[in-house]
Amino acid sequence: MHRHPASSTALLPLLMLILLLTACGAPSRYVLKTQHTEQDLYQDDLFGKPEKILSLDEVFYLTAEQKERFLKAYHSVEYRDLSDSHRIYKYLKNQLQYFNFYSETLTATEAMEQNAGNCLSLAILTRALTKLTSAGISFELARTPSIFQREGDLELSSQHIRTVVFNKNTRNTKQFIRPNMKVRIDYFSTAGSRTLRTVNKKEFYSMFYSNRAAEALIRGENNLAYWHIKEALEIQDDNLVAINMLGVLYQRIDQQVLAERAYRYGLSLGFDQLELLTNYHNYLTQNNRVEDAAVIARELENYDDPNPFKWLDLANKELSKNNYRQAIRLYEKAAEKAPYLHQPYAGLAKANFYLGRTNEAITAIQQALENAHTRQTTSLYQAKYEYFKNHQNTN
Repeated sequence: MHRHPASSTALLPLLMLILLLTACGAPSRYVLKTQHTEQDLYQDDLFGKPEKILSLDEVFYLTAEQKERFLKAYHSVEYRDLSDSHRIYKYLKNQLQYFNFYSETLTATEAMEQNAGNCLSLAILTRALTKLTSAGISFELARTPSIFQREGDLELSSQHIRTVVFNKNTRNTKQFIRPNMKVRIDYFSTAGSRTLRTVNKKEFYSMFYSNRAAEALIRGENNLAYWHIKEALEIQDDNLVAINMLGVLYQRIDQQVLAERAYRYGLSLGFDQLELLTNYHNYLTQNNRVEDAAVIARELENYDDPNPFKWLDLANKELSKNNYRQAIRLYEKAAEKAPYLHQPYAGLAKANFYLGRTNEAITAIQQALENAHTRQTTSLYQAKYEYFKNHQNTN
């Protein structure tokens, strides 16, 4: 998976930057023209000497002891009647319990050693094991329940990658097994997810470096993040996750021209644009480019983004600019995506009250009260409710 650094969530610092740790998204018709090339995105001098980046051989490396342990089970009597793919699945089955969205992106050695990792780590380990057998392998991006979180000034969303292992031959099994029979290696129930698309090996390899870059950003290790981003793009030059992170990184170190160049370059490619658009909108807003930001805001309205915090952030910005009707539309989107949150209803109450719609404000603040879970928030909304009621009574 991509952790989510994906994308996970944590909320509203002064600077909101968004990462997507697994590349996927609905194609967009919105395209920005740019004269810049991929090479124009890089500024190595800002980040010192290149950090030590693992090679792909190191990513998929297993120790001699790990290989021996796997092959001993693989050729055991217990596994004898199973196909290649089912032998790998059975071996990994006991490890799936500790793989999750929140763990770090690990190499094959680390994942087997720690018996842990996120879904991308599991896919890496599975790939390493298949290389010891005659089984074939492919990768899928799967639709699963969205995971959102925030880490400091970064908002993370996670998507899910899983591995498909298939038999290239039937071996000498006692049961009939079709050579192309597929087994999905996944810690999520396949009943709760569906395949969005296949992921080619170049994209899969690039994902590892994108994830490592995002994890470095979370830790504040900007140099390490930069060199991982560059490695990801050298493998897959249209990796929008990496391009987006590069814009985030430049914005973080106050290289505004380079940040915009990265965002606009990514948007010029014409697909998977939601996170890029959101970050570019934030960039334009922070640099007081009101008209340009409004254009991007209108484009963002066309997206069916499942992350309620993105709509909430956009709504709060419109509210701060006294664009109350636009704020209401965005708060309503946030509430539609997450009716269990209190923040969208509180925003609706405030915007409606400023428009003189006291009854609508009262209805909204009542819903916010119902969704509030802390004493402090409940007290705040109760006070607002009383204020609205008193104002209503004076009209």
